[in-house]
Amino acid sequence: MNREKDMANYAVVFFVVISALLLLFPSTRVAQTVRIISSYSLYPSLHYGEKYDYFIRNVPQNFLNILKVDQENRTLTAMIKELEISNKTAESAMEENRRLTLEMGLSRNIQLKGVWARVVNKNPQDWYGAFFINKGSRAGITLNSTVVGFENGQVGLAGRVFEVYPDFSKVLLITNGVSSVICSLPGANFEGLAEGRGTWLLKVNYIPEGSDIAEGMELVTSPGGLLFPQGLPVGRVQKVHPKESFMNFITADVSPAITINALKEVYIVKKDLPPDLQGAVAK
Repeated sequence: MNREKDMANYAVVFFVVISALLLLFPSTRVAQTVRIISSYSLYPSLHYGEKYDYFIRNVPQNFLNILKVDQENRTLTAMIKELEISNKTAESAMEENRRLTLEMGLSRNIQLKGVWARVVNKNPQDWYGAFFINKGSRAGITLNSTVVGFENGQVGLAGRVFEVYPDFSKVLLITNGVSSVICSLPGANFEGLAEGRGTWLLKVNYIPEGSDIAEGMELVTSPGGLLFPQGLPVGRVQKVHPKESFMNFITADVSPAITINALKEVYIVKKDLPPDLQGAVAK
């Protein structure tokens, strides 16, 4: 312990002596060079000011070149970082523009009148239950309006409007535990009820035994449903469960046509519903 203390004292004395010598001989080239090297090593930012030449006069040209190259490297490094950030921002904007252009083209193809809205609020504790959008009654949104999502060129049913306010609305997702939609295979002569389970999978119940349903088949909204337009993709069959002994129907697990919890924009379909289904708009 004493030895370490003695070494520390010796070091302090050494630096004090060096400092005194540098102060006593400020005009010599060697002393000036040593002083500049020391200060630049400890505080390089001091050499970026307007008085740069004052600090480095009488210093050998080779050392001046080293200082200038180091400063240029620091400046270029900062510029490269700024350019990388700008490049990432531009790439993100281009990707969003590409996605929005594709989605707008798809919305025209489905031939359903509606308005675009942005997803503005998601609750991690209710990831597959609901989210809010930035359009409300002022934009013509009504209760039980169909909400459609888009992903990688794929259209899919996302849910329906559950609550409406003047400037925002709440969307009940098809994966919500209280959500259900009547669906069927395109051209099939049967219907099933796709119910949310609060997870990324749907469960389709009440499929008649012997129905032509298999893994990989796509289910769409049925004409027998009243809330949703006919023919919207609901999801793809992941697994068909055999009939239980106490049931007279079979069930299937279905993955939604789109990734529900990754939606950024949605399309709100305007559809004329009976007054008792439209409900009163929340104030």
